[in-house]
Amino acid sequence: MPELIAALDVGTSAVGAGLFRPDGGLAAFASQRLVSTSPGPSRLEQDAEAVWRAARRTVSKALATARRGASDLAAIGVTTQRTSVVVWDRRTGKPLAPMVIWSDLRGVGRSAELRAEGFTVYPQQAAAKLEAIVAAIPSDTRRDLLWGNIDSYLIWKLSGGAVHATDRSQAFPTAYLDLSTMGWNRALIDRQRLDPAIFPALVDTWGPIGVTAKSVFGAAVPITADVADQQSALIAHGGEAGCAKVTYGTSATMNLGTGSELVLKSMAAPPFVQSSVGGDTRFCLEGMVYSAASALDWLRASFKMGGHAAFDALVASASNAGGVSFLPALQGLGAPHGDPARRGRLEGLATDTSRAQIAHAGLEGVAFRVREVVEHLYAISGMTPPDALGVDGGLTASDRFLQIQADLLGRPIRRHAVREATACGAAICAGLGAGLLTPADARAFVRYERTFEPAIGADESDCRFERWKAAVYG
Repeated sequence: MPELIAALDVGTSAVGAGLFRPDGGLAAFASQRLVSTSPGPSRLEQDAEAVWRAARRTVSKALATARRGASDLAAIGVTTQRTSVVVWDRRTGKPLAPMVIWSDLRGVGRSAELRAEGFTVYPQQAAAKLEAIVAAIPSDTRRDLLWGNIDSYLIWKLSGGAVHATDRSQAFPTAYLDLSTMGWNRALIDRQRLDPAIFPALVDTWGPIGVTAKSVFGAAVPITADVADQQSALIAHGGEAGCAKVTYGTSATMNLGTGSELVLKSMAAPPFVQSSVGGDTRFCLEGMVYSAASALDWLRASFKMGGHAAFDALVASASNAGGVSFLPALQGLGAPHGDPARRGRLEGLATDTSRAQIAHAGLEGVAFRVREVVEHLYAISGMTPPDALGVDGGLTASDRFLQIQADLLGRPIRRHAVREATACGAAICAGLGAGLLTPADARAFVRYERTFEPAIGADESDCRFERWKAAVYG
């Protein structure tokens, strides 16, 4: 009897596959880096077919690591980066254009035009870019065109072309979901002169979606969940109203569960669909630091600081940032500012400034930006902050960074036992969708392996925060 639950986790910079036992234990995890290209200013693309190949490889590698086969998989859940744009041919499954990822800003002008017409569309959203991408495809090729976020393309490929679908947590960030009907926004689709037939079917976040073609992994595996990456990570932390987490990846994203309540008080920290099953829709607030690990990667490359371990050691060699302040805004400034045109800033450099101090300032900059987001989300939600904030993602591997974050946030930080909590959340959803887990069973997946307590007082933390804001915004 198959019992393993597979989670396919496709982010902006990496694809991962996790195999989970029904008790919440991680049997194996495999990952592979993804390559993005920039064909022009503020443009970011990936090869969707390369992402698919990487996805297949990571699942196969995870199975090999666990010494299991596809016949041991009881279900698979998909979680991905949101509001990217993939267009492909339904006959061949081949992409018809490069995948435009969410952080691409080619839609700045078009989003402003659509907002002026009364449509709530922002530059990162697919609705700001899809028209132009489709229009650039030769007309004789468009007859068999389909589109979707990368989740839709992966489900299409997993099912051997049998299923073209997405869930509402994935659909909402595209700007095409109409919350009044929970269906596609026909007014916007008609305004853009797009064919509704190219849109994926809307399915529940968890439940029967399809099965994998035997040619993919060697066995037919039920596909029982599709959930957006940040919402998936929130589910891995519990997902109930009042639950909060920060995921540190390419971006740093805080989500705060609001249950059945849609809280719309800040366009810089909008509500998102967390999940929608059987007509029961749950919401969360989201605030994003657009450039987190990506900003640190830029620092490492620009100042020749070496790999991640070398960077961490460099930070350790400096007791402080030496008066240097860094604003990680390489792709715009997210919550609470909502300024896509803002760019990063490095202040306080002097002749005796060391690379170690710049590295230290880089970590502090991300931590301070996260503090801005945390304070903003709790202010607009009216909720009481928890005793400790849950965190996950690649950057949480650094104990040093998490200590800096706890110090500068002024509250304890709890690191999820599964660093890639997005995969954990997808496994929870897949288990629920396959009937393998009950909500009580799912709580076993919510585990923390370490808590970081602030090592400085609140007054010092507040003072440093004010100095940083004066330096980078002054």
